[in-house]
Parts: sequence; C-alpha cells; structure tokens
Amino acid sequence: MKISEAVEQLRNARTAHKSWVARAEALIAGMSVDKEHIPMMPTDCAFGKWYYGPGQMLRRLPAYKAMEKPHDELHRVYMNIFKLLFNEPEVSMLGKMFGQSKKAKAEQLKQAEALFSKLQLISENVCDILEQLEAQLIQAAGKQASMK
Repeated sequence: MKISEAVEQLRNARTAHKSWVARAEALIAGMSVDKEHIPMMPTDCAFGKWYYGPGQMLRRLPAYKAMEKPHDELHRVYMNIFKLLFNEPEVSMLGKMFGQSKKAKAEQLKQAEALFSKLQLISENVCDILEQLEAQLIQAAGKQASMK
C-alpha cells in the first residue's frame, strides 16, 4: 500500500472517530440515535475496524501502540453515558408518587454531561495520537525513501 493511501485511511479513521463522538453529544441533547450508532465494542466502530484491520500495517509505530488504551476507554465512557440516558432510575413507588423519578432522571442527565466532558478529553487524546501516528508514518516513509 502506498503511503498516500495509508495517510488517507488514517484521516478517514479520524473523521469516523469525530463523528462517533458527535453522536454521543447528540444523545445527551436528546436526539434519537440509529441502532447502528449504539455503543459497541471498540473493534466494531468504524475507527476500530480500521485500527484492527488495515491499520495493523502501522502496528510498529509507537503512536499506533499508544492508541488502544484511550480508544477502549472512550468506548467504556460512551457506554456509561448511554446507560445513564436510557436506563430508568431506580425510584421507590412512594418516590414516584412524589415526583422523584424526574429528579433522578435529571441527575442521570447531569452525570451523563459530566461523563461527556471526560469523553471529549479522551477524544482529544485520541486525535493527538492520530496526528502523531500520521507524522510517524510520513517520517518512516521519508527514511525509507532516502535509503533507496
């Protein structure tokens, strides 16, 4: 595979990642999400399919190795956000009579928003690593070309 193709795949993976994070934000805003965008395993999202598929050709680069933990953490946080938004809060029957369900749901939304801040920080880290990976790929290609 040509370096330009690898860089393009890397950039497409970054775009897929950013879209995925935007969907988490949309969930918190109350927008509906297609079943295909429900949290999944890190190997099943578009970025994960690239990372564990064609991206494997970059596995020797340090930034590639640094990517797995933050990507996995991103999925864990997203799943927690999803659970907070879609699992009904546990409120006693008496609590329901006194409107505690709405209060509990509001608290879950607040927790989801706090988790989204964490998700954004992890996402920034993932994007930084992707930039490093692209730079390492280009640098490795330059070294290889100069050896010829």
